[in-house]
Amino acid sequence: MSRLTTLVYYRRQFLPILLLIFLVSGVYIFLNPEARPWNVSNLMPEEKMLIHKYRGIRGGALYISVVGEDKNNVTMLNQNGEVWSFATSLGEGGDSYSSYPSAMSIPRKLHVTWRTDDAEPRKNRNGLREPSSGFEGGTILGDYTVQVASRIPDEVLDFIRKNGSSLLRLKIRLANHGVLVGWDVEEWYNAIGGRTFRYVMPGGDFREPKIKYGEIIERGWMIMPDGKKVEMDWTN
Repeated sequence: MSRLTTLVYYRRQFLPILLLIFLVSGVYIFLNPEARPWNVSNLMPEEKMLIHKYRGIRGGALYISVVGEDKNNVTMLNQNGEVWSFATSLGEGGDSYSSYPSAMSIPRKLHVTWRTDDAEPRKNRNGLREPSSGFEGGTILGDYTVQVASRIPDEVLDFIRKNGSSLLRLKIRLANHGVLVGWDVEEWYNAIGGRTFRYVMPGGDFREPKIKYGEIIERGWMIMPDGKKVEMDWTN
C-alpha cells in the first residue's frame, strides 16, 4: 500500500477506538463525581471543602414546594448566577418533584425571587425569551438568598455513604416570609410485601407532617423569622 493508503487505513481503524475511549471516559466521569473537573487545584477553599464533604454522594431527589400565597414567575439562581430552577407558578398542593444528577450540583447559595404576573421570561443565549432562563420585570414580591450545600449535616451524608440504596432529598419551600431549606434521606429497604422506602433523618427549616393510613400522627412545622418553630396544618 502507498503511504496515503496506509494512513487512511489506520485512521479508519483507530477512529472507532478513539471514540470508544472518549465515550468510556465520559461515562466514568458522569458516574464518578470525584473524577470530575471540580477536583482541581485552583478551586476556592469552600469548593474544596464541599468536594470532600460530598465525596461518594451521587445524585438525589429535589422537592420544591410552597406554603401560603401562590408564588409566580419564580427564578432560582445558584452562586454563579446560573438558573438552577424556575417555575411560572407554584402553589400549595402543586409541589415540584425532580432529581439532580450529582451532589456537586447542589448550590452553595440559592438566590430566589418571585414576581407579579406582568413579569416576562428573560432572554436565552439566542435572544429568545423562554421561562427556563428565569424571569425579569414586573414587581418583585419575594427576594431571598439562602445557604444550601454547607447546611447538610455530615452525619446525613455519612448515613447515605454507608447505605448505598439511600438518596439525599433536598427540600426547598417558598414561604411568605422567606425561603426555607430542608433535607432528609430517602431510605429504601425490604419490608413485608416488597421493597419500599421511608424518609429518615429530617432537618432544616421545616418538616412535613407524619401521615399514617391517611391520618396526621405528627404535625409539620417551620421556623419563623424570629427563630421560633411553629406547627403547621400541612397535609403535603
